[in-house]
Amino acid sequence: MKLLSIEEAQGQFQSICEEALAGEVIRLQLTNGSLLELTPVPAAPPALSDQQLAHCYEDSDWAAFENHCATASD
Repeated sequence: MKLLSIEEAQGQFQSICEEALAGEVIRLQLTNGSLLELTPVPAAPPALSDQQLAHCYEDSDWAAFENHCATASD
């Protein structure tokens, strides 16, 4: 784990971000003593095309699931 002041992190922000993305726990300390932790967030999966999305709703298993849920909620 690394603990850096905001001032230290500003000069090496790119490398600090790369280390956080690689799994290093990095905490930034503000001047008032508060800590912020850099947390990697995985990239979002690519969006489905309209055609792919429509295909998902045509699936008979999905339709059966929706029908089951609708019955259960009545």
